[in-house]
Amino acid sequence: MKKVVANMTMGNDMSPLFQEVIACMGVPDLEVKKMVYLFLINYARARAEIANLAVNGFEDDVNDPNPLVRAMAIRTMGYIYVERVIESLIDPLRHCLRDRDPYVRKTAAMAVLKLSMFDRSLVEEERFLDMLKDLLADSNPSVVANAVAALTEISERSPHIKLKLNMKIANKLITALNECNEWGQIYILESLMYVVPQDSSDAETIMERIMPRLQHGNSGVVLVSIKVIAYMMNYVSQVETLEPILRKLSPPLVTLLTSGPEV
Repeated sequence: MKKVVANMTMGNDMSPLFQEVIACMGVPDLEVKKMVYLFLINYARARAEIANLAVNGFEDDVNDPNPLVRAMAIRTMGYIYVERVIESLIDPLRHCLRDRDPYVRKTAAMAVLKLSMFDRSLVEEERFLDMLKDLLADSNPSVVANAVAALTEISERSPHIKLKLNMKIANKLITALNECNEWGQIYILESLMYVVPQDSSDAETIMERIMPRLQHGNSGVVLVSIKVIAYMMNYVSQVETLEPILRKLSPPLVTLLTSGPEV
């Protein structure tokens, strides 16, 4: 398999070996499976018969006891835009979104995003958006971050799907910030732009809770935090409340101005 993948990455057509490669899906070795999946992603779109032959192997792997195998299988199926594979993805994806392992759940969340790129109406019909919203309350911050990322991307790509978050969800998202990496924090902070505070106190609560992000070492996190605070300021009724907030915004803004040109 290593030689097949090496030749494939050099541009050599290795698709005639697809039957032999698919036979390797049954090998209980994680590294072998990774290379088989890479082969399938590379050739399945152009050679639909390859993907069709792999369906049984995928169905076995999404039920594998090893969560890494389950996650790899669901991720790979999400990358293969072939009708039969997509049809076979629906039920396993639903189960993986409720999987006991957080790594499988967070991988499944991104698979919903991939599926929406292929067939947005299918995602709506199968109520995957509702399942993603349920993951916003997940106990694992990485799962929350991936669910937010998927929902945000789907909302931005769709003219009629609009993400709306209430204060209960917003508070849970902010709580998850401390446990997320920079990528996750940026997505969670961006999602707060979809929160419409019901009154001034809601806006003040959100601003107060994300204010510590202004001291973050990552300029992207700081920039999005400023963006959210500026948005929430529109819902603050007392002008005197805004003055100390504006003073706190000045130092990070000055720091950003002295950063690289990309900032």
